[in-house]
Amino acid sequence: MPESFMDKLKRAAGNVADGAKDLAASTKLKMDIASLQGKIKDAKQELGVNVYAMLEQGNTIDNITGAFTTVQAAVLDFEAQIAVKQEELKKIGGDNA
Repeated sequence: MPESFMDKLKRAAGNVADGAKDLAASTKLKMDIASLQGKIKDAKQELGVNVYAMLEQGNTIDNITGAFTTVQAAVLDFEAQIAVKQEELKKIGGDNA
């Protein structure tokens, strides 16, 4: 049985709504990824400032290594979160931007 005009219109409207949902989800994921990348940059910059101050104060390499280890753990966590969000982005097809 041929599809009626109303059926075609309903299907088209559903496709538009699905596309809008995907676009919104994709945009949110991209914003989340950018935010996490900013947190990584900020953590690394803060480490640099802290290490400089530690060296000026004559801190030992153990103190500096401890500061690095703390920041490294945070960066690895942020990178893991980014990887999860990138996978989600691939699933909805928003990874091409």
